[in-house]
Amino acid sequence: MDIKENKPLKKKTTMKIGGSARFYAEVETKEDMEEAYKFAQKTSAAEDRYLPLPIIVFGAGSNTIFADGIINALVVRIKASQVEVNDDTVQVESGKNLAQLINELANQGLDLSPLTGIPGNIGGAVVGNAGQGPKGKWLDSFVESVTVFENGEWKVLTKGECEFSYRESIFKSSKYRIPDSGFRIIWEVNLNIPSDKPETIKNTIESLLTKRIESQPHTKTSGSCFKAAEDGTPAWQLIEAAGLRGFRVGGVQISDKHSNFLINEDNGSFADVIKIIETVKEKAPDVGEVEMRLIGEDGGV
Repeated sequence: MDIKENKPLKKKTTMKIGGSARFYAEVETKEDMEEAYKFAQKTSAAEDRYLPLPIIVFGAGSNTIFADGIINALVVRIKASQVEVNDDTVQVESGKNLAQLINELANQGLDLSPLTGIPGNIGGAVVGNAGQGPKGKWLDSFVESVTVFENGEWKVLTKGECEFSYRESIFKSSKYRIPDSGFRIIWEVNLNIPSDKPETIKNTIESLLTKRIESQPHTKTSGSCFKAAEDGTPAWQLIEAAGLRGFRVGGVQISDKHSNFLINEDNGSFADVIKIIETVKEKAPDVGEVEMRLIGEDGGV
């Protein structure tokens, strides 16, 4: 495994915003992951004292926006993407592209179509319990267990231990983060997927994709920006009611096509994104939490 210094990150995210990683590595095996962890543990994030270097893990970069400066961390991109199918049980490594997985399983008569049109890799989908709307079907309905790398050790978590809920999991909660001493990542997920005729599944996928294309922007974006309000009102409705459809700061704009999407129209910056988020929170205070993962220069989320 090759660990690079001052690696540009902008082109590795779908939003095309961000500076450079102090250290950067792409991991394909468990041994690579262990090596990256040991490197971060022996490398100090501070000049005047020892402080373990933060590790920032990402996959397709479809839900992550990096700050514009140097990210003082080891930024790790998961490239592991092996898939093993045994009847209706599927083991898939976290770096597997979700759209590819859905199509490959459809050819084998396994129906993961409810996740159609969601960008990114399966690992990110597990973290955010990806799905279709507050009352839709979510990834957790397919999950049996998740293999994680936790502070230098490999562990298997049951579905219950993952504490899934609407666009949430234990992997997003504060109690599953150890900023000063370590980290945890998803390496592999074990799924149980219902079967159907391949043609039926493919027709469903095509129909869902058509709806997505008609209603959502497909440009430099990081997907949905805010969760729905606590009462279930979609964030886009609250944003539009506040008169913010098309609102722009610098090179970043709230999409005219879907008001819960930010798009990088013209060389936008991390600061532009933060300003738009602050404006939405001020003028539409009932919107839910920010869904995008915003990484600061100190490696903090």
